[in-house]
Amino acid sequence: MNPCTPPGTPATNVIVRHADLLAAEDDERAPQTQFVAERQVAFLEALAVTVSVRGAARRARVSHQTCYRARRHTD
Repeated sequence: MNPCTPPGTPATNVIVRHADLLAAEDDERAPQTQFVAERQVAFLEALAVTVSVRGAARRARVSHQTCYRARRHTD
């Protein structure tokens, strides 16, 4: 959650998710490597505040490698 946004305010940013990241239900990877929608949103909101991929990844409880991997695969 973005600390600058009041609770209950709907997100206005469009999140584009990579197709490989949508099938998390059947994913046997470790939780920190599953970049599900909730973690993607948490990561992007934290990134907007921290301007640090590692810091934002830590806040979203996902590895920074997963964030960079997702960026490489969304082009």
